[in-house]
Amino acid sequence: MVDNLFIVESPLQALIAVELSLQFSGQNNGIIYRLMGKGRERNDDQICKVIERGNWGFSRLLPFNTSGGLAYHLSVRKVVLSLHKEFAGSVRNVFFGEFRSQWMHFVRLALSPEKCVLMDDGTATLTVKKQYIDKHIFYPEELWVSGSLPKGLIKNAIYQGLFDKNQLGNPISFASAFLKNESEYKVDFSSLRKKVAISSPSNRKGQSEVYYFGSKYSEAEILTRNYELKFISRVVEYYSRRGLSLVYCAHRDESGEKLDLIRSFENVRVVLPELPAELFVIEHHANVAEIAAAYSSVINNLRLIFPDKPITSFRLNSDAINPDNRSSIENIYRYFEAEGIFVQDNF
Repeated sequence: MVDNLFIVESPLQALIAVELSLQFSGQNNGIIYRLMGKGRERNDDQICKVIERGNWGFSRLLPFNTSGGLAYHLSVRKVVLSLHKEFAGSVRNVFFGEFRSQWMHFVRLALSPEKCVLMDDGTATLTVKKQYIDKHIFYPEELWVSGSLPKGLIKNAIYQGLFDKNQLGNPISFASAFLKNESEYKVDFSSLRKKVAISSPSNRKGQSEVYYFGSKYSEAEILTRNYELKFISRVVEYYSRRGLSLVYCAHRDESGEKLDLIRSFENVRVVLPELPAELFVIEHHANVAEIAAAYSSVINNLRLIFPDKPITSFRLNSDAINPDNRSSIENIYRYFEAEGIFVQDNF
């Protein structure tokens, strides 16, 4: 019997899974994960490095075809059927990291566990809760309906009979650092802190540095490149006036061209962390005077790990945000303010 099976495909999902696995000491924990392949090497490397820190009875890379199209869908079906044959009826709790992932839903439903739990995947948790879970939608089928009738028919034929559709209304619990009052499982990274053994450093040499965490805002067309660079330059000026230099911690999916432009700013040092932000700061905390970002999940998670460090969220200009993303981002800022996180306006 597997007590807890974790399904992940991002570094943050893997980090939450590791934290919970450390909490579930003495239980049989397993993790299955997907890597993205060519072009996402930094993402995949971070996932593997994080998973190594967990408490696992077994760890398994899923052999998905990453070329896309029909080959991908056939590989998903093969993987799901294989997992069903091996684990169906023998898993108590399935923890999965992405509510908007079709393959993760197929796996959790095919395994028919006693309980399904949604882990945090950053601030997307707040959006998913509002748009789906609060409305008792536990299987968001409309997210992957094909726009083409022939493609839709082919996908339906491929995935026909993978799971019992009577399960679609089964509720989903939370393991969330964002939804403390509604989370069945505590996520505060306390177990991870103990494992890494944060100590009080005697060397305070780097305490004039602010660690600012970037993201793929313009790459994902949430902001224009021009506005994002101006926004970052204003953040740099904000800290320069306080006598602090800025370490720009790049997201794994930010473009090299954008990072080169940021390197040209004064009082900025760009670093490319090999670990998710939470682990990166745990390992470099001796040098960190303050932590900052725009609306990243880093803001929420690191204030739990380092309650004594100043943490600032810088508000993006609402008019500069892609209208498709504006409502969910403004909801995140409201969440930060309700939690007592300092949000710096006028940027």
